[in-house]
Amino acid sequence: MARKRDEARGPGELRADLAAAAARLGPRLRDPGELVPVAAYVEPDETVRFVALGTHQQGGGLLVLTDVRLLFFLRRVLTPTLDLRLGRISSVTTSSGFSTGEVALQVGEDVVAVSRIARVDIEPLAHAIRQAVVAAPAEPVTAKAESMADPFEAMEKLAHLRDTGVLTEAEFAAKKQELLDRL
Repeated sequence: MARKRDEARGPGELRADLAAAAARLGPRLRDPGELVPVAAYVEPDETVRFVALGTHQQGGGLLVLTDVRLLFFLRRVLTPTLDLRLGRISSVTTSSGFSTGEVALQVGEDVVAVSRIARVDIEPLAHAIRQAVVAAPAEPVTAKAESMADPFEAMEKLAHLRDTGVLTEAEFAAKKQELLDRL
């Protein structure tokens, strides 16, 4: 069905909202063909709000924010490796270095991070995600059973977040204490 939508548009043509969101990337988007899978995957009633380049789970690609969800497409992959409905996101944090940064999304007890985003895109992207999250209906997050969650694994994740600058030392200490209190 998505393929038929693309054929109806003609080769080389993109949805207007996707083309406008991607246009702000300018020459950083070296291969406009990377947008084709996005155009085929996004539903007709969704509106593309923001497109950024970044890395998710060790692979580079496109982060696409619509008014319904956040998608990440690895380069040359037709389906997203991340398809996250906005109503599941409870908070958005950022960190940045000299030229790139990271956006971290709190989803229940998990954190979904997209890194190596151009520094100039970090705050506009985070702002756009926050606005879209506020406008999206909240969705229940399936929480892991506390008895099944491994507190040591959670501490490793927290340490990583602290080391990457997502959490402050004080936030790390507070969360660590909560985990220790469960033991």
